[in-house]
Parts: sequence; structure tokens; C-alpha cells
Amino acid sequence: MTVEITGVEIGAEKITIEAINLETILTAEDLFEDMDENPVIFEFDRTARNGAEMKYLYRVVQGQRKCQAKKSMGAKLEALVGVITQLSESFRQQA
Repeated sequence: MTVEITGVEIGAEKITIEAINLETILTAEDLFEDMDENPVIFEFDRTARNGAEMKYLYRVVQGQRKCQAKKSMGAKLEALVGVITQLSESFRQQA
């Protein structure tokens, strides 16, 4: 899913990313319609599956020029705010 990241929350057990679903906006029939797009929430467990979700996030941040210069993983994740990227639907939380 193509998203614009609007917020990142780093917790002890999980990382939560809030984003806007750009696919809905870009594929709308009426391009002049006001978009009141609800945010999409993605959650990544820091310890699940032997760290596989954190490895996925590492690949996401390394693919962003804005994040590459940051030294820590936390700083890389915080730098995602404002980035347009692809995130897997499998991490999306249902409302």
C-alpha cells in the first residue's frame, strides 16, 4: 500500500506508524472532491518472529535517503515522517 507517513510512535514492545493511504486519494473518480481520509495504522512487534518485523522496518528506512544519514534505528524511524513509501498490508491494523 502506498502511504505518506504522518507519525511514528516507538514503544517498548511495538512500533506504530500512522499514515495516509495515497492509493485512495490518487484513484478517486473526482479529483476535486475534498478528501477526509482516515489515517491508516500499521503496527510492528519488536520481538515477534525472531525480529523479522524489525528487519522489515530496517529495509524500509534504508530505502529512504532522508533516513540513511541517521545513526540510530530510532532516529531513522522518526525521520520517516513525511516520507511517501510502500508498507505491507499485513501490518495494517483494522479499525
